Amino acid sequence: MKKLFFILFLLAGYSNMTNAQILAFKPTTGDAEMDGILTDIHNKAIKDISGFTSNVVSTFSLVNSKVEAALKILAPGDVFMAAQLASTVNKPFDEVVKTYQANKSKGWGAMAKEMGIKPGSAEFHAMKKSMKFKGNSGNKGNGNAGGKGNGNAGKGKKK
Repeated sequence: MKKLFFILFLLAGYSNMTNAQILAFKPTTGDAEMDGILTDIHNKAIKDISGFTSNVVSTFSLVNSKVEAALKILAPGDVFMAAQLASTVNKPFDEVVKTYQANKSKGWGAMAKEMGIKPGSAEFHAMKKSMKFKGNSGNKGNGNAGGKGNGNAGKGKKK
């Protein structure tokens, strides 16, 4: 019985460590307003991860399993940014996730720049405006919200 309590204690401690890591999200876009938008999206996602997942799936026309896989290695704010950037530059979501995972230390601003979105450009401002709209959708899923999509729709069944 003591072993059972000890195992439960360890699992509870591990769960708290994982949540602490998620709560420590710090966006690195290089733009204070965009960082604020991502932080807000992230904080809302933590409160309703299922709603967040559904919203990202429907907003960016992604397959549910890809979003869930990304959430295992990235914070919700990073998952949203990966989906937004993939949509903006018309690249596959999982490619953007892999590239970011390999180059996290550079931050999202450098990633966007490498993918053709220069700071202050018309594309950058359009992406930020789109994030404001999509990020304020209440995590309930609102269709594609006018996004271009990224070619991932229909590549597998949504769960």
